[in-house]
Amino acid sequence: MKRTWPLAIGVGAITVLLATCSAGHSKTHSPEKKSLGVAPSAEFNAYWHQGKAELGHYALTQARYGELRNGNAVLVFVTEDVLDSAQVKYEGQGDAPHTSVLKLNRIDRFVTGIYDYSLMTSTFSPVDGAPPMKVSCSTQDWCGQMFMQLNRQADGYRYELRSYFQADGDKNGTIDHTTLEDDIMNQIRIDPTKLPTGTVDMLPTLSYLRLMHKPVQPMKVDAALTAQGDTSTYSMRFTSLDRTVSVHFGTAFPHVIFGWEETRPDGFGEKAHTLTTTARLKKQVMEPYWGQHAVADSTYRRALGLPE
Repeated sequence: MKRTWPLAIGVGAITVLLATCSAGHSKTHSPEKKSLGVAPSAEFNAYWHQGKAELGHYALTQARYGELRNGNAVLVFVTEDVLDSAQVKYEGQGDAPHTSVLKLNRIDRFVTGIYDYSLMTSTFSPVDGAPPMKVSCSTQDWCGQMFMQLNRQADGYRYELRSYFQADGDKNGTIDHTTLEDDIMNQIRIDPTKLPTGTVDMLPTLSYLRLMHKPVQPMKVDAALTAQGDTSTYSMRFTSLDRTVSVHFGTAFPHVIFGWEETRPDGFGEKAHTLTTTARLKKQVMEPYWGQHAVADSTYRRALGLPE
């Protein structure tokens, strides 16, 4: 069956390793002592360890305040090494234990009326399929900003929440080990056959929790994986939230993300509606973006179809 999802891909295979984007330091954590999982295949290593990153530009239609807004989403997939203890990027200093991860930086940008939104979530997933080491999320708009981070511990995840909203405030807490929605796209790229199906506990994506001011707690999810020819779909139904999410991707390796949908109640009062956020892949390229910071390099944004 022919794939019905539009896909525009640039040159060859991709990767990224040891990007020189600098990473800050954080205090030491006590990460979970995990098994080594399954070693990545030769196919996986050939695709993801070529010194490049996979950059995907998506046409975004985002639900906010009871209306749909046009915007852009960018997915940046790259491999790098993360220190097991500090859970920050290993930059070759010393010989502390570190883990190879597939990192996803997801950036969503859209405008509401006079002001704009920028959301960024970074997820660090070991390439052997072990649970994610860390997820961080920041949201900014003209009202203020929020930040949330999860760090894996021996007995679950420790989280920090910083927000200018009174109801959210500044909080620290823990949750038990659970599936993270923010990890789903990484697991699709690593091995979609290992995605959880049936009724599972899952923590909704951090950007959803913050935009909707929801508590940090896992929810029951009905999850399913289906394939139709060269396109597969992973769907999640959060019954208690009246929310469904579907991610569409290539059935064959490297399991390119073609797009996604999220349907949920949105807006307040008379503007409250059930709306569907959508994202569709417009262009994908493989580039060592961390070295493309000159004025002349803005041509690479044109190659992705992004505004300059």
